[in-house]
Amino acid sequence: MSGQTYPYTAWVLTRNFAVIEVQLVGRTGDGQHERTLKGKWYTPDALFKTHEDAIQAGRARIRIARAEIARKAAVLEERSASLDKVARRQ
Repeated sequence: MSGQTYPYTAWVLTRNFAVIEVQLVGRTGDGQHERTLKGKWYTPDALFKTHEDAIQAGRARIRIARAEIARKAAVLEERSASLDKVARRQ
């Protein structure tokens, strides 16, 4: 959301997947972070123009996490099968 004039309002998705509205008042000199009225700093990719955009980003993160969990579960199943195979030989 760079190129904005300050102050402006944006939406943030928290670690707990709460969607909150923040008012941004400035950015760092290198443009890597934007500061809220309350003094918190956010990277521009953590800010969303609309409430719905933040929700969609949260859903995308959940899809990615589910895919990673499924991948890890498949690896664990393979390892378990390998141990079962070794155990049957004894």
